[in-house]
This record gives sequence, structure tokens and C-alpha cells, in this order.
Amino acid sequence: MRRHVFRKAPDRREIALMLSALEKQAKEAASLADRAHGEASRDSYTAYFRFRAKVDEVQALVALIEERLGRMKDDQAEELREQFRRLDVAVLVMLVRTSTRFYALIGKSNALPLGARELFLPELRTLSEVRDRVTAQPEHAALQSTGLLEAVELALGMVEGLVARATSLPDFSQPGRR
Repeated sequence: MRRHVFRKAPDRREIALMLSALEKQAKEAASLADRAHGEASRDSYTAYFRFRAKVDEVQALVALIEERLGRMKDDQAEELREQFRRLDVAVLVMLVRTSTRFYALIGKSNALPLGARELFLPELRTLSEVRDRVTAQPEHAALQSTGLLEAVELALGMVEGLVARATSLPDFSQPGRR
């Protein structure tokens, strides 16, 4: 038996609440970004990866809001879409700037910790996704003129350099490597 699920269009109040939650999450991410920058100068990665975890939460909420806004009638949603775009752009800019500052500091370090390669590889994926979003979505065209695309490319280059320098975790699953 086939079940049909009918989803009602989201209402303005629901999306407004989600945007409020997004704004709160973005402020928390900004606070974590400041902390990450301070700790990176002391060769500590913990604060940066807390920041990245928060950004991942924010990006999940962004995806949910995008989906809901896509189902709203155009005449109802333009004000909400504009508020969403501002918050989305703020998060993207924060991510790129924080990543660039963090990786510039880490790049100056003579030694990277064991397993750093595994830490940095997901960053390449995330920054590539940001680059693709900025170039593919027309609403992000203004970001290209602000230098965000160049900053993403710079961050990608820094992370690629770190990945090339970093050692991998040893693979103890291979026979004879005990």
C-alpha cells in the first residue's frame, strides 16, 4: 500500500522562529571563533574544532530553513528569505575568515601532531563546499565581489599544504605492523 505524505506549507511564524534560532547559533559560533583564534596561537586545536562543530550545527539548520523557505509561497517569504540570506552570508564569511586565520597560524608551526592529516581532510571538503555554494548560487554573487571567493581559495591552499606536511595515523590493522 502506498502512503502519500502531504506536507503543509510552513507558516511565517515557524520560519521566523527558525531564523531566530539560526541567529542565536551564529552568535555562539562567533564567540567560539574568537576563542579558536586565541588558542590557535598556542598550538591548540580544541577551540577551533568546537567552532567547526558549531558551524556544522548551523549548516544543518541552514539546510532545514532553505527547504522550508522553498515550500513557502513567494509573496509571503521574501522578507524571511532576505533575513535568511544575511544570516547565511554572515556564517559563511565567519567560517572562511576563522579558517584562514586558524590555518595561517597552524601553518607557521614547525611540527604538526600525529593524525593531523585526518583532522584536516574534512576541512578541505567543507571549504570546497563553501566555494561551490558561493560560485553556484546567484544570491551569493555579491560575496564574490567582496573577496570571499579569494579567501576560500587561500584557505583551501593552506589546508592542502598542511595535509601534504601532516603525517597520517598509523594503520595497525595491517598484519606485521605491530
